[in-house]
Amino acid sequence: MKRIVAALLLLLVLTVPALTLAQEDDLQQHKDPILAGALSWYVPGLGQFYAGSIFKGASFMVVEFALMYGTIISIAEVELGVTGGISLGIKISGKDGDVSSTQRTTAIVLGTTLIVVHFINIIDAVNTARRYNMELDQKIQPKLEYDPEMKAYSFGISGYF
Repeated sequence: MKRIVAALLLLLVLTVPALTLAQEDDLQQHKDPILAGALSWYVPGLGQFYAGSIFKGASFMVVEFALMYGTIISIAEVELGVTGGISLGIKISGKDGDVSSTQRTTAIVLGTTLIVVHFINIIDAVNTARRYNMELDQKIQPKLEYDPEMKAYSFGISGYF
């Protein structure tokens, strides 16, 4: 009986500090890199937000929306108006008269840059999720597992030392 109590006390002494010091971020699940890339495909920077890199996500979002706005504004007129006091409308139409070659060149350069930055964004979202998973695997974490064959639970600490 004394051995069981001593073993339980030793287990308690070893695991309670790990449980009490563990933050919510330490107990997070792995992030799916494919989902991170898909999120960044549809909304720039959302994959980085998902993978825990808020600053990079916000940076990509601002840069891509600025490039998109610059591309549209260089070849079109954007009119923002409130209709009927209830809804907000955006009207995008071609500029009156011909678009100059400088404006066309600006639109092509900004549009091409937007496409390149967008693909860099997607690749970075995938790599950020992979990096998050690698860092998560290297942290010391308490782990509770159930073995259906033995019908028993096992408790331990996992991580790299």
